[in-house]
Amino acid sequence: MSDLALKAMPNGSFDLDFDEKSNDLLLTDSLFNAVGISIGTYARDRNAKLGVAVLDPQIGGWWADALDPVGTLGGYLYEAFPGKLTDETAENVKALVIEALRWMIDDGVAKNVSCEPVIGEDSLDLIVVIEKPDGVSEDYRYELNWIATNGI
Repeated sequence: MSDLALKAMPNGSFDLDFDEKSNDLLLTDSLFNAVGISIGTYARDRNAKLGVAVLDPQIGGWWADALDPVGTLGGYLYEAFPGKLTDETAENVKALVIEALRWMIDDGVAKNVSCEPVIGEDSLDLIVVIEKPDGVSEDYRYELNWIATNGI
């Protein structure tokens, strides 16, 4: 099944990919969209997932999770912000990324997921590897502009 292809923009956001020659949106069968949305979407508040009373149980979450009372897509990467970019923080981010991608293993989309954080001067690069059930791997690289998280 194909999805509309997303492309990473220079400013760090994502947009639909477009083929100027055919004047049409591009499709993809890769897991790029699923990985990007899983990591980049703020999951519904952990307390709301557990049924604990919170001020607004709809905080966070992917828009389509409105149909799911548990809300399953997204991650808690924001829990690492703000904070100094240390080895401990990088390991925390790694665990949060793997947690956000856990659904891929649970749903049989992936055999294994891994994340390798690489600390830069003002950024944290994430090298994400998704091993599909057939043994083929897809690698993705995301850059978190850590200095921009100041004050979040």
